Amino acid sequence: MRKIITLAAAAVIMASCTNTTNTADNTGARCVRPMPAAYNADSLADCTVPAQFKLADFDWTAGTLTLTVYSEDIYDAVDISQLKAGDTIVYQGRNIVVAQIDDKDGFKTINGGIENDGADLQAGDGGTYRAIQLDDHAVYTTLGKATLPLADNLVVIDCGIEPTDPVDTIRTAAAAYLQKPGQRDDFTELNTRVLVEGGKITQIARHWIP
Repeated sequence: MRKIITLAAAAVIMASCTNTTNTADNTGARCVRPMPAAYNADSLADCTVPAQFKLADFDWTAGTLTLTVYSEDIYDAVDISQLKAGDTIVYQGRNIVVAQIDDKDGFKTINGGIENDGADLQAGDGGTYRAIQLDDHAVYTTLGKATLPLADNLVVIDCGIEPTDPVDTIRTAAAAYLQKPGQRDDFTELNTRVLVEGGKITQIARHWIP
């Protein structure tokens, strides 16, 4: 994991960033936001989504799961490359006016990074940057809640408590596995991905995180 170095306190200016596109205002300052999600919580059809839920959110009688749907905060690399002092970036839902940008080894640190109320970005795939927080976890935006049917062939892929524990892959009797006594309840956007195919949940995968 990358350790974020604590710098001397940097000034963070909160500013208005109310436009819906990455445009400049009349001073030439730009406001850069995460790219729109490729899916909508109200109409999930064929996608993989970060999700948060509890075991109590399963309705085994109805065969459904109610989950909170998230999108990972991803920025266009061109927008990030053009950031300059005086511009604003929307990060963790906050509007941060850029005072300083440090660029090293594929990481951009804005205003001293997250530990100084700034922002941390990591170069990603396909001409993008991803917003990251401590332990290099992604930053997510909440899109809303959804209740979806569970597929008859639901597959559960589940990590252990420790990073070296074997991964369970449950291809039959997923309900029995998830309802077993002592089952962990920590399904969060950081560690859980839900695969939706044809409007039904066909896979729930929980991976180990630090």
